[in-house]
Amino acid sequence: MRKEFSYLFLFLILSLNGCASIEELDKYNNNSLSEIDLNGNWVFFGKFEDNKKSIASAIKRTNNVNYRGIKTTGVFDGRNTSKVKPNSRGVAHLFFENTEKIKLTQTKYSLFVNFNRSIVKEYSFGEVKKITIGNVTARRSSGWVNNVYRIDTLDDHGMKITEEYKLFNSSNILERMLIFRDRDLNEISVLQTYQKEP
Repeated sequence: MRKEFSYLFLFLILSLNGCASIEELDKYNNNSLSEIDLNGNWVFFGKFEDNKKSIASAIKRTNNVNYRGIKTTGVFDGRNTSKVKPNSRGVAHLFFENTEKIKLTQTKYSLFVNFNRSIVKEYSFGEVKKITIGNVTARRSSGWVNNVYRIDTLDDHGMKITEEYKLFNSSNILERMLIFRDRDLNEISVLQTYQKEP
């Protein structure tokens, strides 16, 4: 009887695990509650190198890779660049950008983020889409939540990175809140503050 119960319990657990649904990203609003203007050139305020270390630590703790700003560090198995290491808990950080200076260009339908002239990314308001780098894929949603512009990047491993852009001090201070979440829903937040260049 005990043996039959064990088999039944194991079958039930496996069945429930197989029925687990894939997390869906929220679809955010196309418009903010008020006229928010994120346009401008923004320079990091504070010790950028210390902030970079905090980000690297957050990625290490939520994803189990060493992050040094190099897109392939610690994720691929070294023999075949298209194969992700089995002990890697996520690849969402491959889509993450960080720099000391950013330029934001806001249009009626999109936010363009220029990461110090090296990479420009477009985030369309209210969009949910699949994104790829080589053979690595993730999903992204972006749009307004009240007066905050939010970007979510979620990979198939359950790692999620949220970026929130919010203005303060008569629109001369920009806060970029970064939230790194692992597949067990543990979160680590890192705050970045930028000042608007005249």
